[in-house]
Amino acid sequence: MAKFSWPVLGTALALDILAFGLACGALAKRSQAAPVYSAPGYLVCAYTKDTATGLAAAAFVFLLFGQILITAATSCFCCGKATYRPGFKRVCSVLLLIFSWLFFIIAEIFLLTGAVLNNTRTLGQLDSGVYSEDDAFCSHVKRTIFAVGVAFSFLTILFSLVYYVLQAEASSKEQEWSSYRGQADPYGQHDGPTIGMTAYN
Repeated sequence: MAKFSWPVLGTALALDILAFGLACGALAKRSQAAPVYSAPGYLVCAYTKDTATGLAAAAFVFLLFGQILITAATSCFCCGKATYRPGFKRVCSVLLLIFSWLFFIIAEIFLLTGAVLNNTRTLGQLDSGVYSEDDAFCSHVKRTIFAVGVAFSFLTILFSLVYYVLQAEASSKEQEWSSYRGQADPYGQHDGPTIGMTAYN
C-alpha cells in the first residue's frame, strides 16, 4: 500500500542516517600511507589501519536496505493498487523516484569502489615505485571517491524520503476522492413517484 506510515518512515530514516554516518566515517578514516625504511636503503609504504573498507561496505548495505524499503512500501509508485490523481504531486513523485534511484546507483558505485580500492591499497604493503620519502609515491584511495559517495548518499536520502511523503499525500487524496464518488447517492434512489407518475394516481 502507498499510505503514509510513521514506522516505515522512521525505519527508512534510521537506515539512511546510519548509512550516511558510515559513509562520512569511511571518508574520514580512509587509509593513509607514508614511506618508511624497513631496511637500510629499502623503502616500503606503511599504511594506517584499514577502517574505511568496513565502514564503506556497511554504508553500502544500509543505504540499499533504506532504498528498497521505501520502494517496496510504495510499490515503486506504479505497481501497486493505489491510484494517483493527475497533478503536480504525482509528477513530482515520479521525478523524485527516478532521481533517487539515479543518485542511489551513483552512491553505491562510489562506496563500493572506495571500499574495494581502500582494501587493495592497504593490503599492498609494498610499492615498487617508492624511491623517496615523499608520500605521493605511496598509492592510496583518493578522497574524491568517498566524497562523491557521501554526497550522493545524502541526495538519495533526501529525494527518497521526500518522495515517500509526497506520493503518500497524492495517494490519500485520490483515495478520498474515489471514496466520495463511490458513495451511494441518497437522491438517486427513492420509492416515491417517478417522472410521469404522481402519488395520486
